[in-house]
Amino acid sequence: MSKIRLFTIMFLFLMLSQMALFQGCVSKNVHHVKAEKLVSEKDYDSAVKYYTKALQKDPDNLEARLGLQHARQTASILHMQKAEKFLERKYFKQAIEELQVSIAFYSGNTKAIELVDKAKRMKQSDYFFNKGNQQIKTGNYKNAKESFQKALELNPDNEEAKTALASYKKETGKLPFYRLDYRSNAPISLKFKKTPVLNVFEILSKLSGINFIFDKDLKESKVTLFMTDISLDKFLEVLLKTNSLKAKLINQKTMLIYPDTPAKVKEYEELYVKTFYLSYLEAKNAVVILTKILKSKNITPNKKLNSVTVRGQKNMLEMAARIIEANDRAPSEVVLNVEILEVARSIEKNLGLSVSDSITFGVSETSTGIAFDTASAIETGTAFGFASMGSLEDISNIGSKELYLSLPTATLRLLKQHGDTKILAKPQIRVSSSEKANILIGERVPIRSNRKVQTDGTTTYDFKYEDVGIKLAVEPVVNMYDQITMKLNIEVSALSSNVGTSDDPQYAIKTRTISTVMTINDGGNVIIGGLIQDEDRATIRKIPLAGDVPVLGRLFSSKYSEVAETDILMSITPVIIRRQDIPKQEIAEFWSGTQKQASLKVPEEEKIKKETDFNNFPNKDYVKVIAEDEFLPNNNYFSIQVYSSKFKPEAENRSGQLEKLGYKTWIRPAEIKDKGTFHRVFVGQYTSYMLAEQARLNMIKTDTFPKDIHIVDKDYVYK
Repeated sequence: MSKIRLFTIMFLFLMLSQMALFQGCVSKNVHHVKAEKLVSEKDYDSAVKYYTKALQKDPDNLEARLGLQHARQTASILHMQKAEKFLERKYFKQAIEELQVSIAFYSGNTKAIELVDKAKRMKQSDYFFNKGNQQIKTGNYKNAKESFQKALELNPDNEEAKTALASYKKETGKLPFYRLDYRSNAPISLKFKKTPVLNVFEILSKLSGINFIFDKDLKESKVTLFMTDISLDKFLEVLLKTNSLKAKLINQKTMLIYPDTPAKVKEYEELYVKTFYLSYLEAKNAVVILTKILKSKNITPNKKLNSVTVRGQKNMLEMAARIIEANDRAPSEVVLNVEILEVARSIEKNLGLSVSDSITFGVSETSTGIAFDTASAIETGTAFGFASMGSLEDISNIGSKELYLSLPTATLRLLKQHGDTKILAKPQIRVSSSEKANILIGERVPIRSNRKVQTDGTTTYDFKYEDVGIKLAVEPVVNMYDQITMKLNIEVSALSSNVGTSDDPQYAIKTRTISTVMTINDGGNVIIGGLIQDEDRATIRKIPLAGDVPVLGRLFSSKYSEVAETDILMSITPVIIRRQDIPKQEIAEFWSGTQKQASLKVPEEEKIKKETDFNNFPNKDYVKVIAEDEFLPNNNYFSIQVYSSKFKPEAENRSGQLEKLGYKTWIRPAEIKDKGTFHRVFVGQYTSYMLAEQARLNMIKTDTFPKDIHIVDKDYVYK
């Protein structure tokens, strides 16, 4: 008995263990079990997927919820680490993609959010570094230097950009204009009154140790000059200009002097040839611009390479380079979101007696009376049916009691019906500013255009194809204020009736057209309608003879009428996806010398005016950046730059406008190299980049802010 009892106890224990194990398996659904297995295999991306499915099956499963959170955070970290390795190898695109996945798994990963911004800046830095290398290959050293500087601004750790900038020699001071090796650079004072010009050059030669050679056509003239404390180089420049002379450097000790006439300039002036390769500006348009400004015929386009070759003086070629850089810019681009709807409204009326248009004859049993209702006749035993067949003897004995015909039925009807709205198409099209975009929703229909009779009597036709349907032509022009001016042409067409013959059909085309010009903001919406078409149809049904009786005939007829009205509505929403690329101020505007002589030098009177204006600036001390921040005690923050102006009143005015709308603003001045002082307007201070980005997104959804506002950190503010 003891063995049996022991066996029984063991059996019960095993059963209970199995039940407990089964109960544990039941508590975890199959997705939960799969997720835990994937975690053990360190496949956290897939684990997130199965934990999510497990929670969909069992939303109250706390263990699965905790597992999902752990898997998300771990997957986020792993993708971020992978992105960091990509950044080390300069695989910026892959790094950004991994960081975006990392943030998608866990939005609280602030380090990944910061790395996204860093990766984008590193990518831009690498772009400007490569651009600088390309500019060096084309001999554009000045712009190459600016590209390297921009690369270093975006990424201070860009060692390649640092090395490239180090290759430029530091400016040690302004070099003499004529690059002559004077005996002394000490200032001189000279006074000449009606002195022969050759005598003046003789004195200069003794003072400076420079040799002068004169052209055979140099005319003798007299010089009157009184100049004190001036360099030899400057005196020589003034002497040449005031006497219509030009100079050509033979070497650092010798200079050729000749008359400043077109013939002599062509004879002595060294010309340079440079080819400009264009990205956006067409070569033929570049030739038009350069020819009008430079007044030169030595400008040739290459259509296949989209390039322009210019031959001229060095100064003129540098001017050509700036003109091309100012005009060869990426144009604005717009995405047009178009929605075309058809609104159909119809009213149908059917009023009057609708009389049956046939009478049925048949043979049945002898009638006892008119049957008004078949169902009731069946109940009363008077139902009848038409005979399907009969003998000749029976047919010959048919009487009026057995012959039946159906009586006409009349129905009074009133019908009213309204149409509906349907979307015909929702196309999207991307187009550059000032370019045309065309949309056709319909078909190309062949129309006979010419009938020919051959000598053998056969007839042939020529066909031309017509676009029939909905045609939209749009030409958007984007201005500097993110406003879009659109030239719209809308045409709705359809084939109409045959205006020819059945043998020679000629179809008319019904057309409804709208043309307009409008200006709307970026992301604004415009709806165009009114392309309405009406159709009236009427049908009359009546009993013969009775319906033809005047006045009384209306009692034996019915009239059906339909009015169909179709309207085409078009909704257009333009969205700017690339704004106009505006060049720097020194590219868009520069001094170009006189009408007679091209030169990039700034006139002396303009230099003096600029210095005087700065000295008279009422708040010169304000250009210094404030060292301490009084806005908030937090020293590590992100803010949003929303405005910048060279004029302090304008910045203060913009700040005041935003303050009235409830935004907390503050202003900081910053000294920009070669551009002067700019007063920047900032909104808010945020403890994390993520919070600042959310605020920025909310701002650009309104009309208060432009789309190009950007997030900055404190280091940027105090630059």
